[in-house]
Amino acid sequence: DHIKPGTHTELSRCIYNAQADNPRTLPSHSVGNCRTGEPDCEDCREYDIDPIVMAHFTLCQKPWNCLAHNMDDIRHRLCRKLHHEWFRIRADLEDEWFAKTKDQSIMDKRSGKFDKDHFYGFCNRSGAKGYIKMGKPPVM
Repeated sequence: DHIKPGTHTELSRCIYNAQADNPRTLPSHSVGNCRTGEPDCEDCREYDIDPIVMAHFTLCQKPWNCLAHNMDDIRHRLCRKLHHEWFRIRADLEDEWFAKTKDQSIMDKRSGKFDKDHFYGFCNRSGAKGYIKMGKPPVM
């Protein structure tokens, strides 16, 4: 309700469109004006992953680019968490498919060795060419 008070419900961009973007107009963590025009900036990069409902992967890049985001800075920490969650959801889906079909080819897709704990075995190396693509959903 900061832009047009009383006319709509404003959702938190940190929860409903998490991007790991800098909330300020200058590259520093604490310098520059808030992009929202407010006096105080909420820095979404400091969020834990639990309250986030939807992520926007423009700055973090797409998970299937298999980027480790292992630099210890504020943006990479959130990107790493968001990507890890994306791969966890993929693994959960494929676990469900396997439980229903016992089709071993589903589990064979987890052969990647690149940062296996983070990517759940779905990446062979950094970059889109390292991604192990998901198969078509089985007929159940």
